[in-house]
Amino acid sequence: MGMDSIEILMKVEDTFGIKIPNREAEKILTVGDFHDAVWRHLSGRYSERCKSQGLFYKLRKSIAETFNFSPQQLRLDTSPNEVFPQQSRRQAYLAFAQSTNLKLPTLALTRPWATLLNTFGLLTILGGLAVSVILINFFDYSKWTLVIPVLGIALTMLLSNLLEPKRTDIKAPTIKDFTEHILALNYADLLTAQGANRREIEIVVNHIISDMAGLDLEEITPEKKIADDLGID
Repeated sequence: MGMDSIEILMKVEDTFGIKIPNREAEKILTVGDFHDAVWRHLSGRYSERCKSQGLFYKLRKSIAETFNFSPQQLRLDTSPNEVFPQQSRRQAYLAFAQSTNLKLPTLALTRPWATLLNTFGLLTILGGLAVSVILINFFDYSKWTLVIPVLGIALTMLLSNLLEPKRTDIKAPTIKDFTEHILALNYADLLTAQGANRREIEIVVNHIISDMAGLDLEEITPEKKIADDLGID
């Protein structure tokens, strides 16, 4: 297993409170293998109780009380971006996290700002590389040339930090997806109190892989090979 896979494994172990031996971990080749390994180590803590459903009702109740939102209007296919007020979403989101005492998914940049950041990052890095090549090939100057692309990365990170107040978009398309992501982020506490079931193990493992590897959830399916298909070393 490479470093990325080891970090994901450690996060999974911390979340579920288990320890997967190295010999067993080396046999985890697919996402489904990961699900199976976690399930084997949690077999003594099985629970029929559906924590995602309980979490949904808790969120629905809190949203209704906080934003004067009718519980009947809040369905599994409702977009979270429709629930949290647009103008003060960031403040409302942070306040909601504190009031529910839950870890919530990180807010993302809206599409225009994300496009700006990605374009700026690409241009600064490519521009830095181009300047380095010119300095080396035409002016025989190699000192500090590698610093220029690194400076581009640093400037991109600085811009990303400056754009922090613009992170107001909830990436989950539906309340169902939003609830499952929250479940993954808070599963360690819920597991201790309520036990585990197979479906929730799959949801949580998939979200951990998605968050740590920067992959879309749709890409993470049981048959996918972690290294060959998902590109995780």
